[in-house]
Amino acid sequence: MIKKITDIFKEKNKTFSFEFFPPKTPRGMEHLYHTVEELNSLGPDFVSVTYGAGGSTRGATMDICMEIQKRFDLTVMHHLTCVGHSQAELRDILGRAKTNNIRNILALRGDQPKGIENWQPAPDELKYCYQLIDLVSEIDKDFFSIGVAGFPEGHINCPDKATDTKYLKIKIDHGGEFIITQLFFDNAIYSEYLDRLKNAGVKVRVLPGILPITSYEGLLKFCNTCGATVPQMIHDIFKPLSGNEQATVEAGIEFAVSQCQNLLDRGAPGLHFFTLNKIEPIKEIWKRLRIR
Repeated sequence: MIKKITDIFKEKNKTFSFEFFPPKTPRGMEHLYHTVEELNSLGPDFVSVTYGAGGSTRGATMDICMEIQKRFDLTVMHHLTCVGHSQAELRDILGRAKTNNIRNILALRGDQPKGIENWQPAPDELKYCYQLIDLVSEIDKDFFSIGVAGFPEGHINCPDKATDTKYLKIKIDHGGEFIITQLFFDNAIYSEYLDRLKNAGVKVRVLPGILPITSYEGLLKFCNTCGATVPQMIHDIFKPLSGNEQATVEAGIEFAVSQCQNLLDRGAPGLHFFTLNKIEPIKEIWKRLRIR
């Protein structure tokens, strides 16, 4: 049964969920549905599908969400960014989501187009995430559940954590109902983030985003782009394994299990795994954590 994620929260104190990205090839799409089938056997509470940067796979997100719900009767959250879309286009996307019973939206501002200095949105585009939240609520506040992204270390474009917290509070005040965080590896950062949000009056559920490490070089590249810190302990573990894929994956599983167990011990209301469309690391982490 397809549910709003906020309704799932009413039923469960802790939720476990997976994130997938839209592949660019038919073979990749076939692999994705196989991955979803394998991981669905673990009993996730919901899954999410990202939105292609720069429009590369944007159109596929809706199709994938529809197909996952149809094949597996699994609640799906559709990521949606306002950058690069007119308001009319956003209304059309949200209208199609409602028609196809996609009840959950992760509202995002999105990254500005690469290579364009001093970029400004077109007159008919939304500029901020809270405006997208307003639009979702305007279309059907009761039908949709709205999540937002959180940045425990502060968004890469924010000058400081206080400013990041202020913007996050605006998103919640406008109707954001839960938060999924960017990846992090030091759990003290998550705890400090919760304290910061509590002091700002944010009371919604904050799900920690977990990235199992499968490539040291890939991790460094990604974190450099998104602004997440790679602590020294990660370098110490994974740099000596560079080039050894099997050893890296196994160490990544061990680290993720330890991180996840500690987060749950700290009272985290669940875990949201960035799967990178991979099966085995997630299944092994799930098994070792004895989830369910």
